[in-house]
Amino acid sequence: MRRSWLAPLGLALGTAAGALLWIGWRWVTPRREADPADPPGFDAQEVWFRSLDRTRLRGLWLPGRRDYPTLVLCHGYFKSLAEPLDVGVALNEAGYNVLLFDFRASGRSGGRFTTIGHKETWDVEAAVRFVGERYGRGPVGVLGISMGAAAAIIAAAQTGEIAALVADSAFAHLEGVMGKKIPEFAPVRWAAPLGWVSVLIGEAMAGARLRRLRPVDHVGRISPRPLLLICGEEDSYIPHEQFGELLEAAGEPKEMWIAPGSDHAVARLDHPQEYMRRLLAFFDRHLRGLKRPRRRQPAKTP
Repeated sequence: MRRSWLAPLGLALGTAAGALLWIGWRWVTPRREADPADPPGFDAQEVWFRSLDRTRLRGLWLPGRRDYPTLVLCHGYFKSLAEPLDVGVALNEAGYNVLLFDFRASGRSGGRFTTIGHKETWDVEAAVRFVGERYGRGPVGVLGISMGAAAAIIAAAQTGEIAALVADSAFAHLEGVMGKKIPEFAPVRWAAPLGWVSVLIGEAMAGARLRRLRPVDHVGRISPRPLLLICGEEDSYIPHEQFGELLEAAGEPKEMWIAPGSDHAVARLDHPQEYMRRLLAFFDRHLRGLKRPRRRQPAKTP
């Protein structure tokens, strides 16, 4: 009699454990996106460089005018350099030198796991250092989207090489985002605690405490360098109060644009002309005419 229910119980427990392992693995394992098709007139050079922990990263260098600054563009979670490519091309057509790159475990870069902004901070710092050492074209500005924005905030706080930053759809603290999304992802309410177990599994796989990622604790150290925060009015991923937390914690000069009606990280798609107008106005005002800052060692190294 006992065997009649032990076998189904063991099967159910094994299935549940396997599902949790798979979900935890999915948290930190992006699907590799195909390379974007080259648009007409697209002139890019493929480049490779090492992150601060020696992970090999792949990028595209779009050379602009020699008297123009350089911009580094950082994509979001589970994306690749294809995400900000159109913006990069438009900035390049305006004269800027542009580097787009794939974060670790994304696109064609090396690495097995994403850390949703933790180790990606090292990737941003390495990208900024790379363009300075390889090309040396004026000061460097950064545009980050979602995860890329969070990583760029922390990187800018740790290195003076980033002269101006645009953070599009950055979260203030990842645990708050997970607290909002895990119950939404759970098939039934009682399964939500199992979602947190899957997060612990993902953290163990990636070797990073994802829930401790808090750009809000770093953003104040960017000042007196300028910061532009962009967020969608209808962002369904990041709790709206987190944008206010970032703005309040940031020093001057700072500004925020709330894109009307936009969801998470799509302001550039919903309002392409206004988005580009604001980017160019911000970078023209704060980067043009500046000399490249002296490189200093980051506050933290892996």
